[in-house]
Amino acid sequence: MFLLATLFLCLFVCVPGDAGGVESPSAVQTPAKIGECKKCHGAGRLPCSEHPKGECEYEDRVLFCSVVADCAVCGGAGFVSCDVCHDEAVAKRLEEKRAKVQERKPLLKPIDDKMGRPLRKAETAHFVFVWEMDKAKIDKRWVDAHEALHIYIERMEKFYADYCARLAVTDKDFSNKCWIFVWYHPEDHEMGALKFCSQAAKGGVKLMGPNPRYSVCGNKQNFQNDEQLHRDIVHCTTHLLMSNQDPPQWIGNIKGGWADEGLAHWFEDRYWGVCDVYCYQEQNTNIDFKAGKFRLAVRKMVTEGHTPSIADVFQQNVDTLTLPMNAAAFSYVDYLMFKDSAKFKEVVKKLKAKMPTRDALQQVYSMSPMDLETQWKAWVLETYPTR
Repeated sequence: MFLLATLFLCLFVCVPGDAGGVESPSAVQTPAKIGECKKCHGAGRLPCSEHPKGECEYEDRVLFCSVVADCAVCGGAGFVSCDVCHDEAVAKRLEEKRAKVQERKPLLKPIDDKMGRPLRKAETAHFVFVWEMDKAKIDKRWVDAHEALHIYIERMEKFYADYCARLAVTDKDFSNKCWIFVWYHPEDHEMGALKFCSQAAKGGVKLMGPNPRYSVCGNKQNFQNDEQLHRDIVHCTTHLLMSNQDPPQWIGNIKGGWADEGLAHWFEDRYWGVCDVYCYQEQNTNIDFKAGKFRLAVRKMVTEGHTPSIADVFQQNVDTLTLPMNAAAFSYVDYLMFKDSAKFKEVVKKLKAKMPTRDALQQVYSMSPMDLETQWKAWVLETYPTR
């Protein structure tokens, strides 16, 4: 089973050495600015001594992190005020941060209570993310659980921003934050899925609608690498966001499977050029269609005249879409997003009201299914790669 390639780029800078009379920058002492505090260098704060120095800045980008929330020194802020310069503005911001952490703590405690133990979790403006994996190899390096938690929740915030930009939606369109649970032990996943998503399964489990949640076992038995897990979470979070946006309603079981699954595949393709996550196929992580290269597969189907009936695709729920239908659904969404991505959310809204797809397309895009199929095929042949 299985955000973006530009989300986490590593910047490598070659620094000249001492050869040729050029002094190494590491040997140059940067003079202190006049009036600048020599201890904090003007920051007004210092990394908390109770945590690895490089991890303290993680807390600037979250509302709450359970790893540091109980720290008696920084109070979950990751930093303490500089005791030399006593910058009042910085001290006030740190106090506000500590207050926010303590405010969120009891609100998130029910998550721990349901599982009967403290869970490693963080919260941002749009997500609550539970990460129960001990370590992970991300961007070709091993990171500990704390860093991995922050990497993933920051990835999801960037994905959320992209989702909103593409579909022209805002925070006002969503009623609740998405909760995402990544477990290491299969038994924890099955228990967590039952407690938080109201059903248990070996594969990923989603709760759609007003309280969107996703639970998945992220160990090596289910995902070969970080990219596959990342792609799976992006795919499934697309479902959560679509089901939660106004009005909250899942269209995947009311003959809107093509749009629901199509958009989830569209974001997979957008970031990785691969679509290999299939809802209701979770127990077999090797299932894919044409190695996930949907653009190549769709072009071949169009060229050979083997595309699924568009009328048939528009009648399916998520769990009745065949693999070729998944590819076709992705491509329909791809074309509609190309035409006008902001209008796609209006189609979704009409599908939530149980309007047939043919009527929704006519009202929003001024196209019948036959018009869409004709224009879509021509566009595929013009724009999709041949190899």
